[in-house]
Amino acid sequence: MPSLKTKIDTWIFDLDNTLYSADSGIFQQVGELMSKFVANHLSIDIKEAKKIRSEYYRQYGTTLRGMMVNHGADPDVFLKEVHKLDYSIVGPDHKLNQELAKLKGRKIIYTNANQQHVNDILVQLKLTDMFDDMFDIKMADYVPKPEVKPYMKFIEKFDINPACSAMFDDIAKNLVPAKNVGFTSVWIDAGYENFMDDIESSKNYLDYKTKDLSFFLDEVNTGKI
Repeated sequence: MPSLKTKIDTWIFDLDNTLYSADSGIFQQVGELMSKFVANHLSIDIKEAKKIRSEYYRQYGTTLRGMMVNHGADPDVFLKEVHKLDYSIVGPDHKLNQELAKLKGRKIIYTNANQQHVNDILVQLKLTDMFDDMFDIKMADYVPKPEVKPYMKFIEKFDINPACSAMFDDIAKNLVPAKNVGFTSVWIDAGYENFMDDIESSKNYLDYKTKDLSFFLDEVNTGKI
């Protein structure tokens, strides 16, 4: 079996909880801002808004999608409001940055977030020049992972050969369609419970699993994987 170093020419990374830790506190901020948006948009209290936010996240893949489908929310307004964040709490992982720089081939971010959020996070991570392209939720027509349709659009947009591509994501079920379209799938086990995920049903679609992306990429770069 060829190593990933020789097999893969396109490296596809999720952003949040993949290129930086879920422990940063960013998602706690996003969650609070989403709840406020839902409460204001639907004229309900925060407790009910949190319940709806969670239900939509589970059912539609993103709270945004649920708000668009059920309440006609403007996606650009939603994304602007929920990304008014204190990004200073995120910092670079120098070892990870070194290993990313060693990877041969294209590096692309594929995220359910929007482009401005990606740019703001990459500044904090000191990765602004690391990636060749990004595919955000707007480019996906606001259809989130793990719906297969945006994966196909992603492949077409960037002229990707799935057989020579690897995708990294912290949500296992997002890797099911990735594997189905032909990507090598790598699950980042971030060590936390995500009520939206379905690890048990996804495990047969995961080619690799790691708790440490820096270590995994070091193994790739040295030809051990």
